[in-house]
Amino acid sequence: MDNNEISNDNDSDSAEHEAAESQSEKDQEILSVARSRFDIAVTAESEIRVEALDDLNFRAGDQWPDDIKRAREIDRRPCLTINKLPQYIRQVTNDQRQNRPSIKVNPADDKADVETAKILQGLIRHIEYNSNADVAYDTAFEGAATKGIGYFRVMTDYCDSKSFEQEILIKRIRNSFNVYLDPNYQEPDGSDAAWGFIFEDMSKDDYKAQYPKSKMADMTDWKSIGDSAPTWAGEASVRVAEYFYKTFKEVTYVLLSDKTVVEKSQLPPILPPEIQIVAERTSVEPAIKWCKINAVEILERTDWPGKWIPIIPVLGDELDIDGRKVLEGVIRHAKDPQRMLNYWVSSETETIALAPRAPFIGVEGQFEGHEEKWQSANSKNHAFLEYKPTSIAGQPVPPPQRNVFEPPVMAITNARQQSSEDLKSTTGIYDASLGARSSENSGIAIQRRAAQSQTNTFHFIDNLTRALRHAGRIIVDLIPKVYDTPRTVRILGEDGTVEMVAINQIFMKKGEPTTYDMNAGKYDVTVSVGSSYQTKRQEAAAAMLDFTKAMPQQASLIADLMVRNMDWPQAQEIADRLKKTLPPGIAEQAEGEQDQKQLPPEVKAKMDQMGQMIEQLTAQLNKANDSDEMKLQELESKERIEMQKIQANIEIEMAKMGSKESQLLLLQEIAQIEKRLDMLGQNQPIDVEQENEAGAMGAMASQQQPIGGISPSQQPEGG
Repeated sequence: MDNNEISNDNDSDSAEHEAAESQSEKDQEILSVARSRFDIAVTAESEIRVEALDDLNFRAGDQWPDDIKRAREIDRRPCLTINKLPQYIRQVTNDQRQNRPSIKVNPADDKADVETAKILQGLIRHIEYNSNADVAYDTAFEGAATKGIGYFRVMTDYCDSKSFEQEILIKRIRNSFNVYLDPNYQEPDGSDAAWGFIFEDMSKDDYKAQYPKSKMADMTDWKSIGDSAPTWAGEASVRVAEYFYKTFKEVTYVLLSDKTVVEKSQLPPILPPEIQIVAERTSVEPAIKWCKINAVEILERTDWPGKWIPIIPVLGDELDIDGRKVLEGVIRHAKDPQRMLNYWVSSETETIALAPRAPFIGVEGQFEGHEEKWQSANSKNHAFLEYKPTSIAGQPVPPPQRNVFEPPVMAITNARQQSSEDLKSTTGIYDASLGARSSENSGIAIQRRAAQSQTNTFHFIDNLTRALRHAGRIIVDLIPKVYDTPRTVRILGEDGTVEMVAINQIFMKKGEPTTYDMNAGKYDVTVSVGSSYQTKRQEAAAAMLDFTKAMPQQASLIADLMVRNMDWPQAQEIADRLKKTLPPGIAEQAEGEQDQKQLPPEVKAKMDQMGQMIEQLTAQLNKANDSDEMKLQELESKERIEMQKIQANIEIEMAKMGSKESQLLLLQEIAQIEKRLDMLGQNQPIDVEQENEAGAMGAMASQQQPIGGISPSQQPEGG
């Protein structure tokens, strides 16, 4: 090896060493900023978290102050807890589960289309189903209702262990205390947050098994780290955090003469002659970074493809008091009424239980020699109790007597009832919503009473709706970046039907080339709140049953539709059989109306033109009734020739249309004209009523004849 080769090797090693040192310095800067931001979040949220933890413990049944509970236990006094708060919380959360908000996708510019929006919406339903997103939503919403805040997240992962394609997932965050989001965000959905943490505390053994190559895995003692970063590491555990943070970059865009906008750095060196740069501007765009860190190093890192921090908060009541944020749930102001209830229940139990244990009163010396029996008289059933009939002075005295008194049970009961009413007032949930019987008898009145409580707590569901809208925006922003290759995806319809759809590629649909480009156009998101599709079907079946009670004579006409909306086994097969029993023309009429709506404009225009021609011919025939025989014969000959032409055109158009209702109407008109021509040829007067009846009969007869060379039974569907 010559000197030049040795020099080149040294230069290469030196460059790698400098690059490693530079990367290490950048990593330490990232870690320093992360620890600083974590401290800011801890300080800003300390009061919120203390109150939230107290709310959570209170909901779990820890409702007596420690000192009072200890004193009562020492005195062996009742210390009861009648926890009514879970039913109030479930009233709010179960109402949300019965009326789940759903994400809707809509086109937002001229490059977007309705069909692609439907594909996006169906893909979001698949993502929700595949992720068990309902669990994520329910957990976050229950956190908001209980302690004022909950979280869920959006993430990406590979489809399976062998796949190179990724998918989007919506996952729950079970412990919201493990999340720290930028406390300076202003939007209720956290869309303007600049950074966020999701923490996990790992034992030393689990950490070393998952990250065997990290620096901390080689350390035998974590105490030094715990001294410098006590919130991140201890002697037996270490805190590992997913750290999202937002950076910004300047991007220059150009507007071309063909109205397209392109990043300037991606322009080709030479533009085509017909393309010119019209305008240019610089934009500041956010970029999201993700890394997994511990107290001293970065374990993993990547770029997050979206433009928002994918941690979505769901809030309860949000207050701003002199710049201090306060978050409250259902429990916060119901604590005192619940404590009062517990106290009065305990007092009532204590008073009633101790009423027969009133103390005995006697003069000094009466119990001498029998102290043991008298001391246990309130706890044991003695056959007899002895006493001395004289006092210490030797004076005769009556036997000892109980100090009987009437305990204030009624007053305690009233106070207990009042505390229950206070619970309803502070939560905004009253008897009608809790299932208590009221004076209302009609279903509408009962529903309106229940709706009063739903109105009092509707802001919780509304806050979840805002969170879901932001989650929908995150997913719509991610789909073009994650589902960026030609692939076939599963989409779900509102009724749960499954369909496989090809995206980002051209395929044939109904004989025409079609493509669903996930990168084309802009789409926005709305959220609708209401009953699920299954609930709507059940409500439709119930409404139809009520309709048949009001109009029983019409029940047979809608029996197939009513059964089709029911959920018992083989309901669809029974509905198909019932449909076959309908009177002729009922089901066909509905199908014909739908076919008529789907007729092409040019076919409909020809139908209108032929109708006008038939009307003109009919008017001429009516006028010809007053003419002489020669003119009648001449007109008859001409009209028959014209009718043959019209008949041929009609048969051709009817063969194209496939609308049974339109065919029936045209055949009826033809039959009427033919009848009039026959009567004119025989020089007979025309009776209008007989003519109409004959025309109708002719139409029915014509319906049994071949149409365009094809009999009705042989016609394919759709003509």
